[in-house]
This record gives sequence, C-alpha cells and structure tokens, in this order.
Amino acid sequence: MNTPGNRVPEGTPTLADRYRTLSGQLSRMWALASGAETLTEMRNEIRFYEQVRIWMAKYDAMERRASGEAIPEEIARALRGTVAQATAAGEITDIYQAAGLERPDIRNLNAKSLDQAAKGDRAHLAIEALRDLLIDEANRVTRNNVVRRKAFSERVRELMNRYTNQQLTAAQVMQRLYQLAQEVAGEADRGKQFDPPLSHDELAFYDAVSQNDSAVLEQGTDVLAQIARELVAIMRRDTRTDWTRRSDVQAKLRAEIKRLLRRYHYPPDKQPGAVKLVIEQMEVLAPQYAEHDYH
Repeated sequence: MNTPGNRVPEGTPTLADRYRTLSGQLSRMWALASGAETLTEMRNEIRFYEQVRIWMAKYDAMERRASGEAIPEEIARALRGTVAQATAAGEITDIYQAAGLERPDIRNLNAKSLDQAAKGDRAHLAIEALRDLLIDEANRVTRNNVVRRKAFSERVRELMNRYTNQQLTAAQVMQRLYQLAQEVAGEADRGKQFDPPLSHDELAFYDAVSQNDSAVLEQGTDVLAQIARELVAIMRRDTRTDWTRRSDVQAKLRAEIKRLLRRYHYPPDKQPGAVKLVIEQMEVLAPQYAEHDYH
C-alpha cells in the first residue's frame, strides 16, 4: 500500500483499486469463457491473478477487523467465493496446515519454532498465520478498549508494511510478531499492577487519560488510576440507553469529565483530547451498561 501507485490525489483510484477492479472483471469473464479449449493455456495465469486479488481481500478484511471497522460487501463477497470454491474442490483452507504448523496457542509460542518456520519454504504463510492469531487474540483481550485495540492494530500493520517493503526479513518480522504476542498474552493481567487492581473497564479509561506523557509525569499512575475508577462511576450513574443521541446528556457527561480532570489537576492543554477520547471510550462501553441497568 506504500508504493507510489497507491499514493494518489483524493478521489483518484490507487494501483490497488485498479488491480481489484480489473482482476474482478477478468474473473467474471473467465467464468464465462473457461470452458473453451483454446484458452486452456491461460488457466494458470488467470488463477494467479485471482489468488492475488483474494489475498488482497483477506489483508483488507483483517486490517479492518483489527481496527473495528466494517468489512465492505465486495471484500466479504470475494472471501465467501474463495471458501465456496475451496469447499467444492475439497481443498485445505486452514492457513496453519498450509504453512506446515500446528494451530498454536498464543500463550505457548516459542521463539525457536517460529524461527524454524521463518526459515522454511512457506515462511510467508507462517507469518500470515501468526499475524492472524495475534490480531484475533489482541481483539479478544482488548475487547472494548479503544486505545489498546488501536495500538496493537497499528503495530501489527506497521510490521507487515515493513515486511512487505522488504525492510524486515521473514525471521525479523516473525521475531517481532512473537515479541508482540508475548505482550498481548500478558494484557489480561495488566490491571493487577495497580492498588487496588483496575477492572477491565477501569483500565480502558486509564489508557484513555494516560495517552500524553505530561499527564503521566504530572499526575502519576496512581492519580490517573483513580480518575479511571471515577469515570466508570460516572458511566454507571449518568449514561442512558439513548445518550449518544441526546445532546443534553452528552453535554452533561462532558461537563462531568472536565470537572473530574480539573479536580485532579490534569494538564489543561491536554484536557480537550482526553475528554474526546474518554467520550469515545464511553460510547463503546455504554451498551453493556445500559443492558445491566445500573440506574
């Protein structure tokens, strides 16, 4: 995605967009003409273009899922078509099997086996398998945590971009994905470092208010943790099922958050960004609070 052909003025199709369009047209034409004996020699070449299009769709879907974005229908349709074709042909679609790996548990990964996989002839599949596993596990352990979900997603995307641009070897990207996997594996216990420990929701708000270095330096982690606890209390008290559609409730919440930050002497120049991020985090958590009806 970082090639010159993909850096174009807004509204202009990128090289990737043009490839998707043309390869999709080729696929439809091939579906109509593939029975012709005179075209048999073109079969492998056309299959190659189709496989590239499918892998692009898979990457797009994984990145969108990791970022919490909806998967466009054209991408979902392309992936459904791949599954249908593979099922009809009796093919193995499990990427772990294709890479020659057992389906791993992220908590039991070890650097030695991953290093061996990176040196094999299917290193790209091993990297893709670890990437998929890492994103799935990161989504699970950072559920509803806006900051951490985005952070892990961006770090995985950056690593894969560097690998695609040949800035990292297969062994290097595998090692860095492994290090990130270890961090993801320890995510569930991160709240235990505080006294008293932070719940999952409190930790999400802690991450939201600790995004700038000056706040951490001036307030310290203990104060920011207390702010997070009180933000959860505000949610329980003031959020309603339809609060995201009511400007009066939104205004009240913003005022409550601002008063709380001022009370704890949160850096004034950082407050607008913190309020915005806290509101975003509240929007993600609100449905479960409305469901449990804390009021």
